[in-house]
Amino acid sequence: MPTNALSTGSLLIVCLCVLGVLAWAGFCFVRWYRADGETHISLRQARRIRWGWKRLAPMLDLAVKDATPTAIQQLSSQETPAKPRVLAPRLNTRADPFGVTVTADALPQVGLSAWQDASEGLRDAWGMRRIRISQPQPGLIVARGFRREPLEAVIHSPLLGPDGSPACRPGQFVSTDDVLLGWDEDGTPIVLNLALSAHALVAGATRSGKSITVNTLLAYASLMRDVRLIVIDPNLGAVAPWWRTAYKVSDSIHPDEPTEILRWVREEMQRRERLFWSGRTDRITNFSPDMPLLVLAIDEVANYTRHPDRKARERFEAELLAIASQGAKFGVRLWLLTQKPSADVLTTAVRTNLSARICHRVDTTEDFLHLFPDGRELDITAADREMPPGVSIASVGDMRTPVRLRSVYLPTEACWQINDLMCADGLQIRELPNHIDLGKAA
Repeated sequence: MPTNALSTGSLLIVCLCVLGVLAWAGFCFVRWYRADGETHISLRQARRIRWGWKRLAPMLDLAVKDATPTAIQQLSSQETPAKPRVLAPRLNTRADPFGVTVTADALPQVGLSAWQDASEGLRDAWGMRRIRISQPQPGLIVARGFRREPLEAVIHSPLLGPDGSPACRPGQFVSTDDVLLGWDEDGTPIVLNLALSAHALVAGATRSGKSITVNTLLAYASLMRDVRLIVIDPNLGAVAPWWRTAYKVSDSIHPDEPTEILRWVREEMQRRERLFWSGRTDRITNFSPDMPLLVLAIDEVANYTRHPDRKARERFEAELLAIASQGAKFGVRLWLLTQKPSADVLTTAVRTNLSARICHRVDTTEDFLHLFPDGRELDITAADREMPPGVSIASVGDMRTPVRLRSVYLPTEACWQINDLMCADGLQIRELPNHIDLGKAA
């Protein structure tokens, strides 16, 4: 082969190696740059885990000895037996705000039971508070190390920057984007897809953190360009930050005005019947600014379903039941918020159609069972006075088994700031009640 061809091939290999190193370095830089402060700590911890692994694995009986001679040893003329090599499982690490997830290959005689026996040693050596060992598939071991507990950590919403100010823009999202609600006790993100989900029920006593969860839902819905947000709230707590930009709002204590809004939603459902039939599907899932998803949130729903005006209450409940039973297939997502989800607040017919459930701390076991009828068989409950604010029992999306959920932190003040950005972008459609001047109010 000509010398020029060899030199060209060698140069090409060197260039490819250099490009590979640069790409890897760029990936590491981007990962570090995008990570928050807690993830930076986990990244450093993951690096220490990889560097010390070959020394640690034999100490915890997570390595095997291989006496098979290498190719060089086979060609050697020495008659002395080769010294067995120590083989440790290959590791991959992934850091997050809560700790490090280690993925390793299972070796002969070093399977799931061996890793479980070594869990305490791994916890101490890796500096973790807790280690969870699992085997998601044959030949693969996953060791999830927690240096802080997900249910104890307060994680700011991704809508906020490091300084707590909004890091989002109006129209940034669409209804098919996943909404990060929070994290379960194993650090797994719990997400909700409004376009693919159905109706939901959020319950929780005063100061249980229910409003923080609701803030996340309303903020994402407001920032989605193919969603129209409708908020009914007699106490103004949920609707106030979005009063200027929500498509329809009401703070009326009497059911008549909210009933008119529900009646408008029902009329919109009837207008969409042709689209439903032409789509040849069980429900509408394609949304646009011209055919938006309607997110209808009603806070303190008990104010209307238990109102002393019986006829007005019955009209409200009739419209609510129609939307709960038929609205999902016509592009309506109903979110009902209440402190007590008892039968005298929500009828069984309405509650049955609220498939997504988020239950913050409630006063009694019966309140919890109204959301999760099989709650007595679960190892977790929301009828616990020691449950911290912001933690709930949730079953959303494809989740079949309820889990503990720590909601991402999005305070009401940040919601006002996000709404200010929307108003500055020309999305304001009404003034505040009584033409309140925010500057003067401040």
